[in-house]
Amino acid sequence: MFYLGVDTGGTFTDFVLFDTSTHDLTTFKVRSIPSDPAAAVQAGLHRLRAEFNVLPSAIARLIFGTTVATNAVLERKGASVALLTTRGMRDVLEIQRQWRRRLFDLYLEKPAPLATRRHRLEVNERLLASGEALVPLTEEEIARCVAAVGKLPVESVAICLLFSFLKAEHERALGDAIRAALPQLHVTLSSELAPEFREYERTATTVMNAYTAPKIELLAKRLGDVLHAEGFRGAFGIVQSNGGLMSLDRARSNAVRTLLSGPAGGVVGAAAVAGYSGVKSILGFDVGGTSTDIALVENGEVRLHADGEIAGYPVKVPQVGVHTIGAGGGSIARPVLGMLKVGPQSAGANPGPACYAQGGAEPTATDAAVLLGYIDPDYFVGGEIKLDRDAARVAVQEKVGAPLGLDADAASLAIIDVQVATIVAGIRKVSVQVGKDPREFALLPFGGAGGIYAGLVAEEIGMGTILLPRHPSVLSALGMLMTDVRQDVVVTRIARLDQMKAQEIAETFRGLKDQGASQLAADGQPLERLEFILTCDMRYVGQAYEINLLLRDTGADAFEPSALTRAFHAEHKRLYGQCSEREPVEIVSYRVGAVSIVEKAVLAPLLPRAASAPKPRGRRRVLLDGKTGWIECPVFERSNLAPRDTVEGPAIVEDRGSSYVLRIGHSLGVDHVGNASITLAPREKARQWLG
Repeated sequence: MFYLGVDTGGTFTDFVLFDTSTHDLTTFKVRSIPSDPAAAVQAGLHRLRAEFNVLPSAIARLIFGTTVATNAVLERKGASVALLTTRGMRDVLEIQRQWRRRLFDLYLEKPAPLATRRHRLEVNERLLASGEALVPLTEEEIARCVAAVGKLPVESVAICLLFSFLKAEHERALGDAIRAALPQLHVTLSSELAPEFREYERTATTVMNAYTAPKIELLAKRLGDVLHAEGFRGAFGIVQSNGGLMSLDRARSNAVRTLLSGPAGGVVGAAAVAGYSGVKSILGFDVGGTSTDIALVENGEVRLHADGEIAGYPVKVPQVGVHTIGAGGGSIARPVLGMLKVGPQSAGANPGPACYAQGGAEPTATDAAVLLGYIDPDYFVGGEIKLDRDAARVAVQEKVGAPLGLDADAASLAIIDVQVATIVAGIRKVSVQVGKDPREFALLPFGGAGGIYAGLVAEEIGMGTILLPRHPSVLSALGMLMTDVRQDVVVTRIARLDQMKAQEIAETFRGLKDQGASQLAADGQPLERLEFILTCDMRYVGQAYEINLLLRDTGADAFEPSALTRAFHAEHKRLYGQCSEREPVEIVSYRVGAVSIVEKAVLAPLLPRAASAPKPRGRRRVLLDGKTGWIECPVFERSNLAPRDTVEGPAIVEDRGSSYVLRIGHSLGVDHVGNASITLAPREKARQWLG
């Protein structure tokens, strides 16, 4: 029996096959087909059958990560959406709130709403903040709204009424009527998707779900057809932004929960793989073809955020904390006003970097890495793709070197330096700017190009340890096989703790637990191994923002208002260095993560080698920096390194999907599961090596 993880990226689709009987891992890549992601899945299944003699019928679980919803938002290629909202709330998407991304930018342009104004309709109804109906929703008003929607050229409908998180009857009545009269339209209710307060964020999230739902619906249908035709009969799951899995059917109505599907799998995989090596706190960065995803994991916990954003739009669904920057292997380098800029524009998969020899003429970070000797042109993706070094040199020299007065070597080093600076700035966002010292974490690079930059990034920040995971280029796909099925439920009920009883709090959580369990059961998940993660959003009365507090104790006094108040004060002091113990505290929202525990992929221990030292596969000329010049470096095959093997830099360690540049003064050691720990020597040792 096998488990299969599939991660769809902008350039490649990664496959990880886990054999449940032997614990062996098989990995490979196929070219992504952005216009039809399911076709890449089908190509991978054909390859499994032809090369590894594994039939789709032998796969018990297939886990899929997708960028379809993300790309629809980034490229503004989603569905046309109608928004139904309470009279007077039509323009909330444009009014937004006082907060600005760049406070002092007088020319800041807000992203255009995903539902145009002529498609935003007002409903004559009104709930009060108590949940009582000030203006009831009548049958005549429902009929008028349905008729108005029917006249619009839209594919999807978002319904977000004022205070519907307190009472959802009005939204449900409208939704039921539209589904009955206009079955061709996708309908999203805010009370089902994000039953929380803050009208702008809830409305924007509901509209975004409606905007992306048709794309996910098409993907789900196409995937279902492909898997059925290939003979797959196992369980299928899609990775959510929260790092958990959900069914294909649930993804159809919760498209917005897939926005961080691939990156979430990477964060889960990074935390799990690091745990095998006893490393609990990591700074992971995944360098793909188009972008780099950066995440911080502390004490082995992948903490979730209640909201985030994409392309300037808020997204109010639970998601892992990932910061994405436009720095990937395909990032295009170009001079701007006499200075070098790399990204965020990308050559993508088609035509790709110049070295792909597919018609691309723009110099990219991958072209620079090829010219510097970091990537073997004859061993890219295990030799399946031959790279054109001469084409890379022409592109870098003509479009970067000549305009800046540099030769191709210096221009390539400059491209790498700019990429490193961009990644370091991204790491600051998730560490220094939230009060975390990155030097207290291990740097964990993954993705196809993570190992190219890791050494320089660690040196720049002053980090002492790098953990290079086993199978780094497909870690996101592997992480998808290391997570559980999860359903998050939330409700907003604002009340002061000093005016509440423990029984009220317990009853609210009990209702959410029942709701989460019933949703998992509806997806066919067994409830024998069910766990609940309870948190609540709390704040001082009068504050505008909340702290999410994890309830670790499930004892009898876990919901005592006094205990929750003390815990909030302690968490506030931990985060901000102070607390106000005399100020009243209120609960804002209750959150429950219902988790169905499933069997996962594991990293099996490797046997140590009998010989005392690993032997390089060959040698290659590499340019690490301008001062050292070109040097002959040993090249080691990653799969040939065994536990207790050590390698001293400078050297290149590569496998079918990635290349790691072991820099001067860095030392690599392999542990019992094949992860490699790289220790950075003090800068003095590197200077001694240079003489």
